[in-house]
Amino acid sequence: MRFLLPIVLSFCLQSNTFAQSNHAAKGNDAIFLDINLGYGSAVGGLQDRFGPHQSVGLGLSYEPARYHFPIGFKWSYLFGTSVKEDILLPYRTSDLGQLIGEDGFQTDVQLRQRAFNLHLFTGGIFPIGTQKNAKHGLKWSLGIGFLQHRIRIQDDSRSASQINKAFSEGHDRLTNGVSLTGFLGYEFRSHSGKINFYTGIEPIWGFTQSRRSYNYDTMISEKGISRDDVYLQFKIGWYLPFFLGNYGDKFDY
Repeated sequence: MRFLLPIVLSFCLQSNTFAQSNHAAKGNDAIFLDINLGYGSAVGGLQDRFGPHQSVGLGLSYEPARYHFPIGFKWSYLFGTSVKEDILLPYRTSDLGQLIGEDGFQTDVQLRQRAFNLHLFTGGIFPIGTQKNAKHGLKWSLGIGFLQHRIRIQDDSRSASQINKAFSEGHDRLTNGVSLTGFLGYEFRSHSGKINFYTGIEPIWGFTQSRRSYNYDTMISEKGISRDDVYLQFKIGWYLPFFLGNYGDKFDY
């Protein structure tokens, strides 16, 4: 997560440069770049495979001043350490649940949750209270895109040589398909352009299928079987706005 710090600092510094006019924020088309963080969990059948997760994401959207309906895309990377479906159970030895490495000693092999969601979206804001100093209110959005998730086998000691690429692909439960993504929360965008954030709940509903032809540990195939995979997460994001048009003569320094 350390790589996020320079990005967040850059957003804070550049917001002061790119949005110094009330007129710009109120009356111009705009492009919004945002970075967002999230925390959530799988829901329904997917919770039999995964537990809680964290997420980090980026987004880019265009909002015409006349219509106030943004159009854009967002990408989210989901990761976690809670994997409930133990795909290595047939290979574990002893009560410690370890694997035998190529050196003949027992080694710990961990399972990790990995997923990403990419979607196109539109949405809007229902104003709450006075809009004198900022555009703020109930934020909503709907999007359609692509969801993929899998189980990552992590061998930090690199002594379990039997966990090669072919072995991993027969166990990782790679699954993907079309997804629907929503959002409901609160958004605040100051007319000065210096404070722009949103926070709320984001559900992701994936209509997916397993993409592996055979699972080595269960000795069955799940390929072609339809799934309903749902994630629910709390998200917070920060905008960096770029206002379009010629309004340099309106800057107030």
